[in-house]
Amino acid sequence: MARASLRVAALALAAFTAGCATEFEGERPSSLYGQHTDAAVALYGPWDEALNLNGQRYYLWRRSVETDEGLRFCELRLEVTERNVIARRLLQGYPDACQLFAARFVAGDRN
Repeated sequence: MARASLRVAALALAAFTAGCATEFEGERPSSLYGQHTDAAVALYGPWDEALNLNGQRYYLWRRSVETDEGLRFCELRLEVTERNVIARRLLQGYPDACQLFAARFVAGDRN
């Protein structure tokens, strides 16, 4: 029963984001590949949801931006191995919301 609920939730989310522009990273290399999920948590904060779908573990983060048409969303999905090592990354949703996942490095003051 719980698996069915997770699948329904995943399908509903996919249908919800389908109306938005999408940006896929798919198989494009990411500096997160091969790292423990702690690296992603350090960049993005705690995940919003953890799912098991078809025997595969995923961690999801969501961001949103306000537009004239209302809130628009982006979802970052990390597929992880049994040892919580990042195997794949998928970014999908409204491009401006997806930009909120961009890593920004700011040089600090050095005394």
